[in-house]
Amino acid sequence: MSTVRIIRFFAPPTVPMPLYVHTVGYNKQSRMARPDGFSTHQLLFARGGQGRVHLSDKESFLFGPYQYMLMPAGLPHEYYPVSEGPWEVGYVSFAGTKTERLLEHFGIEACRLRGMSEIEAELIWSGLDDIWKLGDAAEEGAEWAAVRLLYGLLADLNRMMLCHEHSESAANVSQEDVLAGDAVVRLAALYLQEHYNENIALSNVASSLGYTHQYLNRLFVKTHGISMLQYVQKIRLDKAIELMDSHENITVKDIAGRIGMETNYFIRMFRKAAGMTPDQFRKKRAERK
Repeated sequence: MSTVRIIRFFAPPTVPMPLYVHTVGYNKQSRMARPDGFSTHQLLFARGGQGRVHLSDKESFLFGPYQYMLMPAGLPHEYYPVSEGPWEVGYVSFAGTKTERLLEHFGIEACRLRGMSEIEAELIWSGLDDIWKLGDAAEEGAEWAAVRLLYGLLADLNRMMLCHEHSESAANVSQEDVLAGDAVVRLAALYLQEHYNENIALSNVASSLGYTHQYLNRLFVKTHGISMLQYVQKIRLDKAIELMDSHENITVKDIAGRIGMETNYFIRMFRKAAGMTPDQFRKKRAERK
């Protein structure tokens, strides 16, 4: 969701549904006043800038980057930007016969402002974009597909909360700890997939998720069978091969630059993994065609 998008409405259900998506969208948010509240629950996510929220009981608070909250249906409220730059807000609204029970199950409390890391925010933003694309396509069955994505988004929020609420020093490993570990590994993997071509400090990735590098790496090995560094290297090698296949005349130096590596180190890593240099590999691939 890199550009301003108007609201996307989903068709209302023709039969009672436990959960359904009403709207999804992204705004460079302007002032919004709803003296009677909104017709359905809304999850609001701030990506950039800052705004101020006023609720019916005169409570007021700032709402800034990488924060989110649930605005319950029917609650009078007003919000508006206060930062010099645009206040970027994504949202999804929803209702259904089991909505209250689901929100309670996932631990999502009304009007409670929560924070998340930049990596976690990227995961949520991607989920909102997936729901948007379904609404944009207007295909038959899109409403049900949107519900599945919304349920997954609620589960991701729950797992993020578990990650923040449980420390690695817990003496007994509970089911909640297992879920938290799964979620944090997923977030770390997503970040590595999207930033493989950058100079990634793995210790910073771990600390942003509330873990030490050593502990997160152990969780990562347990899930993927390889370390975080090996995971990044595998992504880079796969991308390098894709570049060779799609750009016949690309140089090894350009390939290394595009995947975020120094040329000589890339050649050494490639030879270690493939048993030959990138040029030798490309030549063999060409001979097979």
